[in-house]
Amino acid sequence: MKFINLKEESERCLLCKAPRCQPACPVNTEIPRIIKLYMDGRYLEAGEILFENNPMSAVCSLICPFEDQCMGSCIRGIKGEPIDFPKIENYISTKYLEKVEFLKGKNKNKKVAIVGSGPAGLTLAFILAKKGYGITIFEGHEKIGGVLRYGVPNFRLSNDILGLMEKKLIKLGVKFRFNEIIGNTTTVDDLLKDSYDAVFIGSGVWNARKLNIKGETLGHVSYAINYLKSPDS
Repeated sequence: MKFINLKEESERCLLCKAPRCQPACPVNTEIPRIIKLYMDGRYLEAGEILFENNPMSAVCSLICPFEDQCMGSCIRGIKGEPIDFPKIENYISTKYLEKVEFLKGKNKNKKVAIVGSGPAGLTLAFILAKKGYGITIFEGHEKIGGVLRYGVPNFRLSNDILGLMEKKLIKLGVKFRFNEIIGNTTTVDDLLKDSYDAVFIGSGVWNARKLNIKGETLGHVSYAINYLKSPDS
């Protein structure tokens, strides 16, 4: 990974009034505003803005295809190096998560079951738990993260950030039910019957895409998703 001085990198930003980077971001991150706050030393304020816009900011800043999005659209990149905003974003977002103490909203006396603890499930859990909903996450694996943990190599996305998110969610009152697959013994209808007011299904797609070629079933074909889940097997 290329080392950069974040302060020097942020000072290269032109703080464009009509930025090309912001609309290139799928979640419309206010990049010039974030960089200006960072330059002013207002890290926590910048982190709050990032989190409220995208609770997965600390993750997206590591694994997004930013070369085709914010960095790929940076005007600085036309004749030189674009601003490496993802590194700035990751620093701010991670520090914010480490320091922030989320406040749970007034209890709404509503229970929501979230099936899957991948990026969609974790995002919804943060949003609803902060608003006062009772959240239970059903995860088929023994740890949270879904594709973030079992589909992204650790050198690209450290599991430490997932552990930090889990701690923050637990403090918000979120309950986790690991090694529970919804759809076999327990169904969505069962959850709704058992006092859950709503069910969100964010289980992801774990089945490998078949090649449909002769000999595929003879044991010499390894699918990417299976390898990423268990690279040592």
